[in-house]
Amino acid sequence: MKKKFFLPVMLAGVAASAQVTHVEPISATYKSQTVSFRVWWNAGSRDATHLSKVWVWVDYITVNSNNATSGNSWTRAAVSAASPTSSVTYDGSNRQGFWLQGNSGSYSATVTVKLNITENNFNWCAYASDYPPNVIANNGSYTLRGTPPFTLIAASGTPTQTVSGTIITTSAVTITPVTITDQTGCPGVFCPYQGSDLFIDATHLCQQRASGAQNWEAYIKDNRDDQIYRITQFSDASWWFADDLGIADKSVGTCNGKHYYLGQNKPTCPSGWQLPTDSQLLVRFPNPTTDAHGAQITAGYYYGKSQTCGYTGCNDANSRYDLIASDANNTRAWFNLHWDWNCTGGQNAHTGIAARARCIRNL
Repeated sequence: MKKKFFLPVMLAGVAASAQVTHVEPISATYKSQTVSFRVWWNAGSRDATHLSKVWVWVDYITVNSNNATSGNSWTRAAVSAASPTSSVTYDGSNRQGFWLQGNSGSYSATVTVKLNITENNFNWCAYASDYPPNVIANNGSYTLRGTPPFTLIAASGTPTQTVSGTIITTSAVTITPVTITDQTGCPGVFCPYQGSDLFIDATHLCQQRASGAQNWEAYIKDNRDDQIYRITQFSDASWWFADDLGIADKSVGTCNGKHYYLGQNKPTCPSGWQLPTDSQLLVRFPNPTTDAHGAQITAGYYYGKSQTCGYTGCNDANSRYDLIASDANNTRAWFNLHWDWNCTGGQNAHTGIAARARCIRNL
């Protein structure tokens, strides 16, 4: 007779939290390497640190005919299949566990798992983690939350870096990690930005900001001129430049160090990025009702505040709103922009839409 070992739950990264996700063994069919157990939680137990999507895995150890362990250590069992299939998803090719999608209220499901092992005499334990490993950036170091050791993983899956403790300095990070796993094998997010242009060093961190909207911020490097830009992620998962595009490509001039562009001669964003449309700008930055001179602004005429460069220099007021759109054109301008001799553009005058550029991606 096979003895079934059982540990009810492991809450990765929340050692001080009370147990709120439960696992109970039901049965096993050893000849077919199939085990069944119940995963459940009570209403009101789901929050920011107890998610309704849980990572489930099974460990096993071989036993002999006397029901004694064979000397091998406990091993993670690869999963051939799991049900209920409508609630189960896998993390790419990783079959060392699977995601089970529950709900925000009370939940109970009988889970049946076909293990990819050859033994038909074994003990087993089922686990569930409702809090994936995660990362906090702080003053030149990363604090890793979960069960060490951790594995940092680049966007393509390789290379990887192992961290035995829970803190690593940013200068010691030798790869550009996007995801992270801990000893449980539960996949987590090191950085939600997955572009190959991600740039991380001791002062350029990928982190969730503690203030304001508490959204994620990261940095990219434009390989055309090696300029580094801060980017931020919004609730719709889109990423936006927090800095003005600085490449001189197609710029008609600069004002207080900022490049400006005309509507019909728009700049080119880094690879994978593009200029937002007028409607996307209006959603992200609501249109002001009046311009710098108190005049009423017609909805949709968004692309800028008048920037005057003359004998007194550059008037840069209200520049939050002077972002150029991908569908900008001169027929929609509501002001005239003139570049005079005090501007980098020289003694030229341009009439039409002139605005700064910020790029977006992952929409």
